Amino acid sequence: MEDGLIFDNDKTNVEQIFLTDQFNKCCPFFISIGMTYDQFWKDDPTIAKYYLEAYKIKEKREAEKAKWAMWEQGLYIYEAICDVSPILRAFSKATKPLPYPEKPWGLEEDKEKQSKTNAQEELDKWRAQILFKNWADQTKKHFQKNKK
Repeated sequence: MEDGLIFDNDKTNVEQIFLTDQFNKCCPFFISIGMTYDQFWKDDPTIAKYYLEAYKIKEKREAEKAKWAMWEQGLYIYEAICDVSPILRAFSKATKPLPYPEKPWGLEEDKEKQSKTNAQEELDKWRAQILFKNWADQTKKHFQKNKK
């Protein structure tokens, strides 16, 4: 068991630190981010470094995702207020709010992309059939010429 000494600023008190105590404090954190007990204590210590880097990347990505979710929620609220605003104006001739969207934003785009993809797949299928038929006809002609 290794130990170290830490001196106070006034250099009168000396505190003894055991590195195993420090590792014991860190172990639960690394286990919580997916590292096994054996990896932490028995494997290469650089694995812990990579787990920590991966954890930081994941946290950053989740924070960014949460920011976008909050922004999108604000956009939905803003749109809802704008849709209701005609009935909130005192001298407006409009007496009904605009209808609430039936589907979340972006689903129509996904359907358009999917229909384009399906159409492209159908077109590719027809092209492949035509190419195969042409190849089969050419091969058939080639063998008929060789028979004569």
